[in-house]
Amino acid sequence: MVSWIEIDRIRKDPKVFKPLADHLLADAEYARERSEFATDFLENISRSEKEELTTRQGEILLELRNEGRRYFKIGDDLSVEILIEKLYHARADLENEDDVAFIVALWTSGRKFITGKQLPRFLAMKHELEKFGDL
Repeated sequence: MVSWIEIDRIRKDPKVFKPLADHLLADAEYARERSEFATDFLENISRSEKEELTTRQGEILLELRNEGRRYFKIGDDLSVEILIEKLYHARADLENEDDVAFIVALWTSGRKFITGKQLPRFLAMKHELEKFGDL
C-alpha cells in the first residue's frame, strides 16, 4: 500500500516521476509481466510535459513501481530461491492448477526472485502448503 505522503511527494516532482517511469519501462523482466495499460501509462508519464501529476496518476505510478520490485527474500529473511524449489517439489498438493503452472514456470526459468506483482500469489501458495506440512 502506498502512502499519501509518498504519492504527494512524487506527483509534484517531474525530476522524480519521469525517471521512475523510464526505469520501469526499461526493466525487461517487468515488461513481460506488466499489462498493456501499464506500459501505455508509463510511456505517457515519461513523455509528459506536465510539472505535476494528478494524485491518481501518482498512486498508479507508485503501485507499478511496487509491482516491479524484486524480492529475493521475504518474511523472516526466507530465501525466495529456496522457496521456489520447495514449492515446485510440493506442487502436487496445490489445489489450483494455475498455481501449479505458475510455480513450474518460476522454477524452470531459474529465477531467484519474485516481483511485487507475484508476491501475494506466492505467499498464498506458501501458506497453503504450510497447512499440509509440505514446507
